[in-house]
Amino acid sequence: MDSMPPGDVWVRRMREGDEAAFTQLYRQYHPALYLYLLRYCKIPSLAEDLVHDVFLKLWEVRERIDPAQSFTGYLYRIARNHVFKTIQRIATDEALRAQVCRNLESRADTLPEDQVADKQYERLFEEALDRMPPQRLRVFRLCRQEGRSYEEAADMLGISRNAVKKHMVLGMRFIYEYVHRYGDVLALGYLLVHLF
Repeated sequence: MDSMPPGDVWVRRMREGDEAAFTQLYRQYHPALYLYLLRYCKIPSLAEDLVHDVFLKLWEVRERIDPAQSFTGYLYRIARNHVFKTIQRIATDEALRAQVCRNLESRADTLPEDQVADKQYERLFEEALDRMPPQRLRVFRLCRQEGRSYEEAADMLGISRNAVKKHMVLGMRFIYEYVHRYGDVLALGYLLVHLF
């Protein structure tokens, strides 16, 4: 892990069309973005589709990303805008609304392995968050779940940008170690593929 370049290097590489860098960013941001979108739409399959849409949009506009600005904030702004547009489209399109309702009804009777793994991962993720030191949790929630930049979080919390960055690194490490310690192989595999 130490040999990996920092996140801003991945962003720069992605801007230049490096698909491996894009894949790395996808793996890093997918789990938290999925949970963020799931809180809005409440449908796991729709949240997963939205994540894919957000990353597709990110790839399409990659050349417009300003590496001097917060990548996380940019990504979460795209996600928030996309989920709001999708929910609005569902609310105003009767056929789409009926399709979503049918999807919800069909999922109520079955619980595929993917849903079980997602639920286990989400439970472990929330448990890890509950065990984080308060300041680290505030930083994580601001940056990862609300899409604030490191600068915005630093201003809001009255700490330095470097302190915010350190809290994020330690928070991600803590989540990984928690899932490794308390989760089964499936949850750990899910975390490794999607978070790191």
